[in-house]
Amino acid sequence: MHAAVSDCFAKYPFAKGTAYQRFNCIYQAHFHYGPAAMGPQYNLLLQIDLASLKVGKDVDSGILTPEEGRRALHWVTDKAYLQASQPAWAATQPKRN
Repeated sequence: MHAAVSDCFAKYPFAKGTAYQRFNCIYQAHFHYGPAAMGPQYNLLLQIDLASLKVGKDVDSGILTPEEGRRALHWVTDKAYLQASQPAWAATQPKRN
């Protein structure tokens, strides 16, 4: 799986016109190898992949510059990491102001 994802990075640079292809390639690799290769966070990683596809489309269409796309990707992955690293009980607790 890692080789397949690495090929995606090599084949499709993160630039206008190739961003969506890059993230679609990564999504397809993750989907192909499935939960056994991806581990317990498989569903969360697929959500990140789908959000990345949206960012890729926005970069390719010119809605976002590549730099704005990078910032959006960092936001998506940071948010996913925080969500995944919180204990399950924390998600059910009311938020404090």
